[in-house]
Amino acid sequence: MSRRNIQASDDDVEEGLIKNADTKVHGNSNANYDLLRLRDMERFIFKFYWLVILMYVGIGIALVSVLSEHSFSDIFMAESLLNSLGVTMYIILFMMLLMCHSHREMRIVILLTLCFFIGLVGGFLVALHLLNVTIDIKKT
Repeated sequence: MSRRNIQASDDDVEEGLIKNADTKVHGNSNANYDLLRLRDMERFIFKFYWLVILMYVGIGIALVSVLSEHSFSDIFMAESLLNSLGVTMYIILFMMLLMCHSHREMRIVILLTLCFFIGLVGGFLVALHLLNVTIDIKKT
C-alpha cells in the first residue's frame, strides 16, 4: 500500500484539501523552482544586508575620526553640519536598526535607507576632503 497516512483529521473534506495542497506543491516543478529562487533571493538579501551594516559601521568610524581630529576646521560649517545632521541621522538609523532588525519585510526599507545615508555621508566626506586639499594647495 502506497497510500500515505494523514493524521490531521478524520474529516473527508479536510483530508481531500490536504491531498490537493500536497499534490500542488510536490507535483508542480515550477513551484519548486520558485521556492528555490525565493531562497536564493533571501540569501542574497541577508548577505547584502550585512555588507551594508559593515559599511554603516565604517561610515560611523569615519565620522568619529573626522570629528575628533577637527580635520575640516578650515571649511565653513563643515563640522557643524557633520555634528548636527550626520550624527543625528546616524543615531536615528541605529535606533531603526535595533527596532526593526528582526522583521524580514523591513530589511529592504532599512537597506535602501542605509545605502542612501552611506552614499550621502560618504560623498559629503569626499567632497570635504577634496575642498580641504584645494585649500591647502592654494595656501602654498
